[in-house]
Amino acid sequence: MDWSSKTGRRFQLALICASVALMIAGCATTASYRPESDSMKAALAEAKGARAETLAPEQFAAAEACLDWFTHEATEFNPLADPDARIRGKCQAAFAALRDKMAAAPVARVPAKKVSPLKDIFFDFDKSSIRADVIKSLIENVQWLKAHPTASIIIEGHCDERGTGEYNLALGQRRAKSVTNYLVAAGIDAKRIKTISYGKERPFATGHDESTRKLNRRAHLVLQ
Repeated sequence: MDWSSKTGRRFQLALICASVALMIAGCATTASYRPESDSMKAALAEAKGARAETLAPEQFAAAEACLDWFTHEATEFNPLADPDARIRGKCQAAFAALRDKMAAAPVARVPAKKVSPLKDIFFDFDKSSIRADVIKSLIENVQWLKAHPTASIIIEGHCDERGTGEYNLALGQRRAKSVTNYLVAAGIDAKRIKTISYGKERPFATGHDESTRKLNRRAHLVLQ
């Protein structure tokens, strides 16, 4: 092997070592951004879940932009240094403003659930048709209403969390209407019945799996 060949191999080896060193250094120093970045992401997600985009839109947008800026600084602009104090300060101020705004925002209060002697009627996902397994509950509701001829009711249509608010309001109304149609066909005066849809805004059960979602796809019958 001649001298030039040996020199070329050494140069390639040096480049590889330098690249690996930079990669290791980058991982190590970028990691110094991670605790603050993760903390901001968690705070932003929590604020979003509390409807900050609606209740504090300017502050939420500022905090979101700051997180984006911080992330770019860590991954692209300055990954080999500790987090910039100026950026850190701006982000801390943005998230503090968001927190203060949310603390002062009015809390939407859901009225207490009314106790009803009537049975809820449950539905399949994205459906408003009456299921065979709820007919027994409907018959019992008809019997109760016939035994109490002066009682008037409101049928509330409810949905699970999936889908847009607008779509679920329409779906909840169709569910309430399906139950109304059944009761009227069974001999209950339509003048005794009112309907309203709450869509997905007033869930009976909280959760994100089928065990809770199925409880929220319902028509809830309450006395006026």
